[in-house]
Amino acid sequence: MMQKGLKYSYMAVLLLCVVLTGHAQQEKKVLHDGNKSYFGGKVLESSNLYKKALKENPNYYKANFNLGDALYQTASLIRTGKVPVPDKRMTPDSAANLVFDQAAEQFEVTAKSTANTDTAQKAWHNYGNAKLQQKSYEDAVMGYKKALKLNPKDEDTRYNLAYAQRKLKEQQKNQNKNQDQNKQNQDKQQQEKDKEKVNNPNDKDKQEAQPPQMSKEQAEQMLNALKNSEKNNQKLRDKKGEGQRKNIDKDW
Repeated sequence: MMQKGLKYSYMAVLLLCVVLTGHAQQEKKVLHDGNKSYFGGKVLESSNLYKKALKENPNYYKANFNLGDALYQTASLIRTGKVPVPDKRMTPDSAANLVFDQAAEQFEVTAKSTANTDTAQKAWHNYGNAKLQQKSYEDAVMGYKKALKLNPKDEDTRYNLAYAQRKLKEQQKNQNKNQDQNKQNQDKQQQEKDKEKVNNPNDKDKQEAQPPQMSKEQAEQMLNALKNSEKNNQKLRDKKGEGQRKNIDKDW
């Protein structure tokens, strides 16, 4: 019984090996076809083949890496107008940036999933290149640094890192300049609003600050009425004041 059980176990393992070998051969074949299309100038077709290889084996780092390359080249072709924009509402630059982002994600997956140091180093380098194309200089610097950590002697990565760092400083300087300019514009607008408020108070303030307007005739009538009122008051005071003496406070 023990021997029979061992026999079945052996056959199961053997069958599993055959199945795995078949999948491995299939993914390699699809990868080979993808490479053939890529170097034959059929970049979009190669992307589809690499994706097909990844369906056979999601951890196939060669397919992951090559898909990143294919996406990178596709983005470059879109930006130069050699490949039409997939969505007419988008500009070539905006569409290319989206594909560069997909390429960067693919290289990051490769770098983090492979145990092959050389492949990981190249993946981080290409990640930096994709981010550089997007003008995401901070991410590009990070990718190049990771690549240099794996291979400090790579002069191409070192050169690209220096370039990305210089562009990052320029970007940050421009951002600070724009922020300062925006603040100055806001302060100027506020000053203009405050000045306008002083020169042009609201209707209530106008009513309180300015006397009511009247015609010349109305003004004369008002003056005549005041004169008549004053005469009447004077006569009344004269009548009451006869024989009386006013009290005057003493000034000690």
